[in-house]
Amino acid sequence: GAKKYAAEDKSEQKDDYLLTKIGGPSALEAAVDIFYEKLVVDPQLAKFFEGIKLDNLKAHQRKFLTLALTKVPEGVDVPALMDTKHAKLFKMGLNESHFDLVAGHLVATLEGLQVKKEHIDAIVGIVGPLRVVFEEGAKKYAADK
Repeated sequence: GAKKYAAEDKSEQKDDYLLTKIGGPSALEAAVDIFYEKLVVDPQLAKFFEGIKLDNLKAHQRKFLTLALTKVPEGVDVPALMDTKHAKLFKMGLNESHFDLVAGHLVATLEGLQVKKEHIDAIVGIVGPLRVVFEEGAKKYAADK
């Protein structure tokens, strides 16, 4: 579960955030830009980005990663949110193999930005468990066809 912090721990808590450790919001913004440059040219992923406004998508991704690398608000069901946000893509065939490709691009982006391996591993530890959403989403929407 989420840790509770006393009010006096706020500044220390912020320093402990992965977002702070990787360089803060500006580093995240650069990472998201590079990350999407990789995604849209990947032949196995490109179809999922056709006709999509990348600026909007990048903004959503920055918000998601900001939460993931700081603190997800109580009551936010991240797997359900991911399922809802990707429903249209599941209908197009998005599945866990695509999640693996995207995760690989995320790691490559972070490595390219010289983020410490321990921080990359921690980020993978946060987003990795969401893979099951893509397995289940692919099955659910394949059954709907």
